[in-house]
Amino acid sequence: MKTVFYTFVILAGLSSCKSVGKMVEKGEYDKAFNYAISKLQGEKNKKTEYVKALEKAYSKLNSATLREIEKLNPEVKPENWSRVLSLYTTIENRQEDLDPLLPLESEDGYVASFDMKNYRNDIITAEDNTCLYFYTNAKNLISKAEKSGQKLYARDAYDELKKIEKYKAYYRDSENLKEKALGLGLTHIYVDIFNDLRDFHSNSIEKELLSLNISKLDNLWNEFSIGPEGEKNPDFVVVVELNDIDFSPERERANSYTEFREILVKKEKVKEKRDSVDVWVEKEVYEKVRADITEIFREKKSELHGNLRVVNTFSKETINNVPINVYFDFSGYGCKFVGDERALTDESRKKMDAYIEFFPSDFDMADDLASAFKNTVLNEIKKVRFD
Repeated sequence: MKTVFYTFVILAGLSSCKSVGKMVEKGEYDKAFNYAISKLQGEKNKKTEYVKALEKAYSKLNSATLREIEKLNPEVKPENWSRVLSLYTTIENRQEDLDPLLPLESEDGYVASFDMKNYRNDIITAEDNTCLYFYTNAKNLISKAEKSGQKLYARDAYDELKKIEKYKAYYRDSENLKEKALGLGLTHIYVDIFNDLRDFHSNSIEKELLSLNISKLDNLWNEFSIGPEGEKNPDFVVVVELNDIDFSPERERANSYTEFREILVKKEKVKEKRDSVDVWVEKEVYEKVRADITEIFREKKSELHGNLRVVNTFSKETINNVPINVYFDFSGYGCKFVGDERALTDESRKKMDAYIEFFPSDFDMADDLASAFKNTVLNEIKKVRFD
């Protein structure tokens, strides 16, 4: 049994060594490098196959990385500095992974050779040039935004400046430039209420709309305002129109019906003569009971109609135009009976409700309509792209 076990261990070891060799043969150098590192870490007797695989994978990876850096030629193409920085950092990380194993000698006495260099200055240079590229690009974009008024340039400039934070905080005057880009790229949206209601509730509904928490829609590039003290020179105006409000009359109707049931009252024994013989028999005595049921139905309807229109103040173009219609319907119900409760069916028992709601006033319904209208306006504004 032990012989079988040891054979299995040896075969497993050979299989692992063979697999790392295949990785190298296939050019899977990253995979081979990481696999060999994991197999050699903490091992006193280091297998030659792993040592040689690591040596070759490291050499191939570094050569390929350095060739790619040369090909990127960042001195001529400064947009490639960030990629060059990433590649130098990759080499440095690779050397840091390898360093704890050095010097590396296998159990058979094979000593691996690794070309280890200090790339710190290259990394610093690449980092400086990467930040300089983003910074210069951002300044050019801000200049374009100032000359053309195109907000997209400012937003792109802000993105370029944000990239610098990955490498250096407070680079030159990048914080001030970010604030400038934000100001140039910000879209101002003013919400205006046009009240055309010819109704007693007109002012209260307008007041409710003016309490709209429009600032909750603010984000990095959009700023909303509403009311008389709102934005004076907006990029877009959202015109909320109030056109019509209506309340139906209060309607009440009744429905009455009657239910009957025969109820067993008692059982009694009576004497009867059968075939000239007196016998006692049990008889059931029933009583017919009755319940008169009355249902009351109440209803009242209300509706508020308007429109939401979004206008680009520079082009005077209407970019969005949607109707807004909200409804609030009141339904009241009550049900009671007179008579014997035992006559009620299960269905009627479930209906019983002695309390019936009072009709809401027009004021209450107007408040509900205004609240629903306000929420709908907010949801419609959320859908608009202010580009």
